[in-house]
Amino acid sequence: MASFATLKSLSDVKKYQSPYQILREFINYIIVSDSLYSFSAVEMKNCLNSHFSFSIPEAVVKTALKNMPGANLTDGIYTISKADLRSDELFEKTKREADEYETRIIQQLSEYISVRTGNNTISDEILSQELTYFLVEDVSSHSTKYAEFIGEFVLKNEQNKEIQECLNKIRQGSILYIGLSHSIGETGSIKKPLTLYLGTEVLFSLAGYNGAIFQQFANDFFAQVRIANSEKSKKITLRYFSEIKKEIDDFFGTASEIVECKRVRLLDKPAMKAITEGCQTAADVDVKKSDFYYELQYGFGITEDSRNDYYSEENFTSNLESFDYDDEEDKRKKKETAIKLISHINKLRNGNRFCSDIEAEHIIVTNTRATLLISKEQADSIKVSEGLDSICNFAVSLDRITSLLWYKLGNGFSQSKFPSSVNAALKARIVLSASIARNAEKEFSRIKKEYADGIIDDDQVAARIITLRNKPVLPEDLKGDDIDEIMNFTPEYLSRYEEQIKNNQKALSEKEAVIESLKADSERKLSEKDETIAAQANTIKDSSEENALLRDELNKYHLKEAEALRKKNRWRNILRFIWSIVWKLGVLVGITALAIYLESKCNSKIPMYISMGVNAVGVIYTLWSALKKDKEKYLKKDSGKSTSA
Repeated sequence: MASFATLKSLSDVKKYQSPYQILREFINYIIVSDSLYSFSAVEMKNCLNSHFSFSIPEAVVKTALKNMPGANLTDGIYTISKADLRSDELFEKTKREADEYETRIIQQLSEYISVRTGNNTISDEILSQELTYFLVEDVSSHSTKYAEFIGEFVLKNEQNKEIQECLNKIRQGSILYIGLSHSIGETGSIKKPLTLYLGTEVLFSLAGYNGAIFQQFANDFFAQVRIANSEKSKKITLRYFSEIKKEIDDFFGTASEIVECKRVRLLDKPAMKAITEGCQTAADVDVKKSDFYYELQYGFGITEDSRNDYYSEENFTSNLESFDYDDEEDKRKKKETAIKLISHINKLRNGNRFCSDIEAEHIIVTNTRATLLISKEQADSIKVSEGLDSICNFAVSLDRITSLLWYKLGNGFSQSKFPSSVNAALKARIVLSASIARNAEKEFSRIKKEYADGIIDDDQVAARIITLRNKPVLPEDLKGDDIDEIMNFTPEYLSRYEEQIKNNQKALSEKEAVIESLKADSERKLSEKDETIAAQANTIKDSSEENALLRDELNKYHLKEAEALRKKNRWRNILRFIWSIVWKLGVLVGITALAIYLESKCNSKIPMYISMGVNAVGVIYTLWSALKKDKEKYLKKDSGKSTSA
């Protein structure tokens, strides 16, 4: 964290015009502090990691060292003249202040978490790692042990100027670091065409369905896209896959069922609430859906991907799809969709590997946890199997792509305002709102099961569901003052509405509505289950009838095949029978010819008499063999086979 804060503080100093100049200051500090006057680029790369936790590509390190005063390169080894190096007071002062800020924040955070958890033995090192992750990494790609408490701490200290400035400086420094770690050297414009495939939640955020904060983040992203495309040639194209369109259509379909009371709504997602609000009929929902797609195409220039050859033979070698998940149905579907979309990206890239996300030609932009996690797993697997030092992602978060574009378009060392997503308090609101949604879903499922099992009664189930429904789910609705209560999902907290239900007519009416909704939901699920069973039964019946027909056809085929084989064997055996006679007669003819030859040579009748005797015996044997032995062997045997067939 101190490294990111130092990076941001140095970038504010006007004497630096490029990230390489600032990186050079970090390198200079290492050389002086470690008395390191001879080293390779790889060794310096490792030193940057051990001193500042910077994972900088070797090529970037070489570029930073290229114009470094006093540095000479010979046979891959850099040697530094001691006379040209001296400590930089500005760097050391900035680093010292950043270290002190980090120490104070970690101490205050540790005290807060100790009070909330009763644990006084929390490791400062672990807290530092988790706070860094919270501030720097994608919101959806990972969850940590103390993420919720860190979010609470940040939100509770929203008015603490010192803490917020320090946290925001770390966030801003991390964006500048992204530029270095992604080898983004040339800034100012996008040089290579890039197609971004947007996820459902990103599209909904652009439309404002996910609340004001997410819409602001989406607008920040689109502003960077518009800047990139402001030149003569369009560099960034926005698309969404057909699988995403199906997700959207299904979402609007569910909204239509809710409006028509065919499906109950007990816990609403923000987007569902935004779509159904003000709609009286399914036709109203269809109008909103039509307006949504119109706005995507003509307001933002976002269209559906037109390719339909992802499963053609030429794409087989680039296919990454493989399903082996044991999660519940909803999570399994999300993971299957995620790997399918990631596989599509690999096919669009023709299996080529890229180091930078900006240079990757095709990439998914999503905040869906499953897609981001599987993207990382696939990238890490390919990196190991193909022995690559680095590889770009298949999917990135909206926050990450906005930061990359912002940096690439030359804003890193200007006075341009950072994207709104860099604000630490907003990041805390997003993390906590996502946690509230997850906990609410989990508690909702548990409460429904307890009600179905008879563990809790009507009053209890209604009170707890009403309490869950009243939890704020939009990031902008979260306030630091009552965040402890908002994050409370204990049964004691959820049941506190029970007495009010018993004594308040309005609450009683709300309770009745909840119970009716639960019953309707159960009946709908039973009806769907019955329909599924009936459909499966029909499928089995149809399958049985089809199998019977197939068996009949198969038997007929076997009979025809057997008959053809019988005919073939019969002709073969007839020829064998004829041959068995012919070769024996041929022997007798040969004996006769030999006798005639000997008679002419010896001038004697004896060979002819012998020949006549042998021929007589041979003819008799041939006839007997043909009628008895060979006929039985070839003809009757074939007849037996035919009968058997």
